[in-house]
Formats: sequence, C-alpha cells, structure tokens
Amino acid sequence: MRLPAVRFLPSSSAPAVVDANARIARLARTGNMEGARATFEAMPLRTTASYNALLAGYFRNHLPDAALRVFQRMPSRDLASYNALISGLSLRRHTLPDAALALATIPYPPSVVSFTSLLRGYVRHGLLADAIQLFRQMPERNHISYTVMLGGFLDAGRVDEARKLFDEMPAKDVVAWTAMLSGYCQVGRIAEARTLFDEMPKRNVVSWTAMVSGYAQNGQVNLARKLFEVMPERNEVSWTAMLFGYIQAGRIEDAEELFNAMPDHPLAACNAMIVGFGQRGMVDAAKAVFNRMCERDDGTWSAIIKAYEQNEFLMEALSTFREMLQIGIRPNYPSVISVLTVCAALAVLDYGREVHGAMLRKHIQDYIRTEDEVVTGQIRQLLVEIKYGNSLTFLVT
Repeated sequence: MRLPAVRFLPSSSAPAVVDANARIARLARTGNMEGARATFEAMPLRTTASYNALLAGYFRNHLPDAALRVFQRMPSRDLASYNALISGLSLRRHTLPDAALALATIPYPPSVVSFTSLLRGYVRHGLLADAIQLFRQMPERNHISYTVMLGGFLDAGRVDEARKLFDEMPAKDVVAWTAMLSGYCQVGRIAEARTLFDEMPKRNVVSWTAMVSGYAQNGQVNLARKLFEVMPERNEVSWTAMLFGYIQAGRIEDAEELFNAMPDHPLAACNAMIVGFGQRGMVDAAKAVFNRMCERDDGTWSAIIKAYEQNEFLMEALSTFREMLQIGIRPNYPSVISVLTVCAALAVLDYGREVHGAMLRKHIQDYIRTEDEVVTGQIRQLLVEIKYGNSLTFLVT
C-alpha cells in the first residue's frame, strides 16, 4: 500500500517544528512522556520526524503499546520510523519475532542500523545463535555491528571466538579494545588481558579501570594497586574497583585506608565497605558508614542487615528490615535470606509472622518464586526451621 507523503512545510515553520521535535526527544530522554506527548499534540504542523521522536520515546520508556499506536497512526513513515520500531521491539524477548518481521518487511532497503538494532536485541537476550546468523547475513557492517557481536560472544564466555572476530574487525575503537580486555579478565586470562592492554593504541579511564578490576577480581591485588597508582585519570568506578579488590581479598584495613582517601564516596563504594566491615565483625564501623550515607538502595539495606545477622545482632537485623519496609524499599534476595535466618535462629513465631505479613503487603511473593534453585532451597530450609507450616505456602510452591 502506498503511504501518503508528508507535505512540505513553509520555510517559516521549519525552525519551530525542528525545535519542537528536539523538545520531544529531550523530554523522552528524561522520562517525561506526558510532556513529550503534550508537545507533540500542541504542534500545528508535524513531520515524520515528529512522529519518530515520539515513537522512539515511548519505546525507550517501556511503553510499547503507546509506541505502536503512534506507529499505526503515522500518515507517512520513513526508514527511521522502521528502525525505531525494530529497535523498540527488540527491547523485549517476546517481541523479538515481531522485530525480525519488521526488518523483513521494511518497504525500503534496510540500513546497517536496521540490522544492528535487531542484532542488539538478540545479544541482549542471550540468543547468540540467532545473532550469529543475522550477523553473517548482514549486507553491510560497521564498527557498532562488530562491537555488538563481540559483546555477544564475550557475554557467553566464548572468548576465543570473540578474539577471532576482534582480529577481523576492519576498525577498532577504544570500546572494542576494552570489551575484549574485559572479556579476558572475566574468564581469568589475565596475562592475555595485560598483553592486549599494552598493545592498545589508545586508552581511556574505562580501559585502565577494566585492567585494574581484572587484577583485583582475580586475586592479584598488589598488581591492581600498582596499576591504579599510575593511572593518568581516575573516576568513581576506578576507586571502587580497587576497593572491591581489597575487600574480596580480606584486606579490610587497606580498603578502609583507600575509602578514606577517596575524593567522593559513591553508593557502590559505601555498600562495599558495609559488606567488608560486616565480614570482619566490625559492626559499629559498618553502621557508621550506613548512617552517614545520604543515598541508599536495596543493596545498602541488604548489606547492613547481613552485617547484623552474621554477627548475631539479631534484633537489630529485624528492626532494620522493618524500617526498610516502612520506607518503601523492596527487599532483595539476600535481605530476605538474612531475615529468615534471624527468625530461624530466634525460633520466634511472632517475628516470623510479622516478616510474612510484611512480605505479603509488599507483594513480593512472585518476586521470590523466580529466584534460582540455590536461594529457593535456602528459603525452604529456613521455613522448615521456623516451622511456619502452611502460612508461607507461597514461598515454597
């Protein structure tokens, strides 16, 4: 079916339309889709680009139904419209077949962006075989296509295949080099990672941090610190990577010294220190870090609850868990395990029932059902110890 063409705008209207389109895109990037839609509806004249901006915004903000309604009502569509559709449908695993169908039925010659959008979806959802097949079928590839496919191999732990693709890349930017470097680190091939690091024609703070983190995660903390000291630039991630290395190695004094030297204390670093102090039985120090934090996430609360639980501050663990629920923080798996462990240790039915009631009120039963078998087994065993019987059936079915 032939689509109606969008009429040309008077030259005096063009700047206003361009500005409005930019505003729609800007509001969408900040998550303000009501504002983006209001801007769109207020436009006396709209171009295909106007529709595309709104379409992409809805997909970006996880509103696929609204995005599809925009696509359906478009008076005219261009290649960018279809690329936005493919990209949006690729965000969710169950709509990937629709994304593939959209790619196959574009009424224009698909571009490298069209193919790469679907490729990214396959990689994102771990469908490596589909990604490989699509990559091989692509009539044209650019450095983004190669980097996405490289990431697919690395995410699957297929480092040798990733290296083969890396060597075939016609052009490699610092992102590709760093991805390959991180891939070696993730599988413990640190010597190869360091060789690659030394061969890099250009490094940035991410590259340096990846190598520091690789050393730290693989137990070579002294080498990590040596490299950390000569970094030309550091950011919060660099400091936190080094901090994690010390904590993982059980060197809490070195971790504390580094933490105190940090120019800022990001959330991840604070959470790590709470964990580290808790592991060493330094509950007061863990609590002090927790109390000084201006921002906390579920990982923060989980860390302090775990610190209390593993050091037998059982009542403090329970009261902190209740406080977390009262302010609307959704418990994660470690915090649930910790509080059930406490209930089992105390062997008190009233506290267990209180936790159970709070969990029901917060509607997390489905959340817990999806956990892996290890954690599910832990929960079941703890529930047996607490002897709740059928009152917690939702947790063990």
